[in-house]
Amino acid sequence: MIRIRRTAPYLVLLGFSGFLLWSLSGVAAPGGAPGALGPAFWPRAILIVMMLLCAYEILKRLAGAKDQFTGFIARQEEAAKRGEEVGSVETLMASAPSVDVETEQHEPLFLGKLLPGIGLIALYAIGIQTVGFFLSSTVFLSAFAAIGGARHRLWNPVLSVIGSLLFFFVFTKIAYISLPLGTGIFKEISLALMQIMGVK
Repeated sequence: MIRIRRTAPYLVLLGFSGFLLWSLSGVAAPGGAPGALGPAFWPRAILIVMMLLCAYEILKRLAGAKDQFTGFIARQEEAAKRGEEVGSVETLMASAPSVDVETEQHEPLFLGKLLPGIGLIALYAIGIQTVGFFLSSTVFLSAFAAIGGARHRLWNPVLSVIGSLLFFFVFTKIAYISLPLGTGIFKEISLALMQIMGVK
């Protein structure tokens, strides 16, 4: 039962990724430079990879649950061969699969990280058009690391800025992907950053 319950987070992520992929199907994105991947490629590719990973984790956990059930039936049959009363409390307790108490205790904590993480991804997808890729990615990476348990007042923002700069450079300078620049002052910051990097 615990193994089946562990599939719930991956089912949520699978459904959420599928919803985002379906939402992107009606979005028309401008074509990229000749010979380069367009801006619509990467979001869809990331969502498809995430869905495949979630499906793999779900199947792996369901396979483990099936193995536990098969082992339970086999232990009941062995008890019957020994002349023990099948279905008694003692036999059921002896045949029950072992429970990972530590994992079960930490499961609510895992769900407590999953739901804020999904909410953060949704806010990132909504706010990236207004705030722009660089600033929204910086906040996203720092907050996502904090939700995951990596809370450092210095390294969280520093590594988030470095990571966002690296992604911004690769996508705009190497992959020629048109990223959201934001609006107002956020757009001015993005344009200034592009000028510093030599991106036209």
